[in-house]
Amino acid sequence: MHATLPAQSPSLLSEEFARSPHPHYRRLREQAPAWWDAETECWYVTSYREVNSLLRDTRLSARIGSGFFGDLDAAARAGIQDVVDFFDSWPMFTDPPAHTRVRSAAGPGYRPAGVGPLREWIAREARELLAGCDPRETDLLGRFVHPLAVSVTCRLLGIDDEHRESVLSWSCDIIDFIGVPQCDPDRAPASRAAILELQDYLRTVILPMARAGQGPPQIRAFLDLDPHQGAALYAQLLTGGIEPVAASLGSALVSLLDEAGDVLDRLHRGSLDAGQVAEEALRYDAPFHFVPRTATEPIEVAGATIRPGERVALVVAAANRDPAVFADPDRFRIPAEGDWDRPHLSFGAGHHFCLGAGIARATLTEAIAAFAEWTAGRPVGPIAADRSAAFCRTVWQRVAVGL
Repeated sequence: MHATLPAQSPSLLSEEFARSPHPHYRRLREQAPAWWDAETECWYVTSYREVNSLLRDTRLSARIGSGFFGDLDAAARAGIQDVVDFFDSWPMFTDPPAHTRVRSAAGPGYRPAGVGPLREWIAREARELLAGCDPRETDLLGRFVHPLAVSVTCRLLGIDDEHRESVLSWSCDIIDFIGVPQCDPDRAPASRAAILELQDYLRTVILPMARAGQGPPQIRAFLDLDPHQGAALYAQLLTGGIEPVAASLGSALVSLLDEAGDVLDRLHRGSLDAGQVAEEALRYDAPFHFVPRTATEPIEVAGATIRPGERVALVVAAANRDPAVFADPDRFRIPAEGDWDRPHLSFGAGHHFCLGAGIARATLTEAIAAFAEWTAGRPVGPIAADRSAAFCRTVWQRVAVGL
């Protein structure tokens, strides 16, 4: 039997929910830790205990389930099958052993030894971006947050200035197809064209660079993958490397300049490490709110039964604010020494733990450290920030001071 929400609950697809999701996540977690949403035809699980367990549960498949297609008929599905097949090859949408093969090829470049040498460059890039900004009046999103996330991702993937604009445009068109609660066939043509362009770019620019021993070490992984797998991995790293880092950095800056001024003061005094602030930003406002899965066997969750073939959204954004695990969870705060919280789930868990977690943490830590230096002893304009109405993810529309 499906657990459902009261009739007065706002639609998950509403602008009200999208602009301010956390109060709704809190109520949903309290009223129904596992509930079925008929509108999106999906289960939503919100408690830390259940989400943490299900992230590791092999009865949940990462494959794109049939629920994503809603009521599309066979002819409509056949017309977009090539696009769906491309996404089905992304590591985040595959299960072992295919997932293991791709991750093993890419993994070395994203381990500490591969990420470590980049930290000095990231720190320098962050400071250079801030150097020309006035703390009394600056568009932080346009001049610091987004440019830094783009620069780091492009450096990792060997994207030079000549191709940057085109590659970023393809990234937007590709993610536009999959970043919706249910499939919209009208989005397929733009996504298909972008996929073909990206595949050609990988074949003609990135792979020759890697064969010549040029470019960043991370691109050498693509030499060990077939063209289809390589393009899928490249697309995932591209689309997943910019938006989540920009979202978490935006969340950190908004909190530091608004509700968590004491945390910024501690950064200025040197009594707090920027890495701790980065982890709190990831917990407090997870960049991607859901981890999508499809049940392959019956699963009992919080008194509800999830049946094979049904879609499940593991709501890490809600789990990260579960008061059973995190003290004062709706406040941006750094736990006092000796206090203990479990790790946040923004990077997932189990064999699908985020491949780029190390580089994301390094980028956020160095960016926050640079921001603390930039604001120390200087008057900073009032913060002005707005979230975009985005389904299942955190997107900042504006982060500015004095504007």
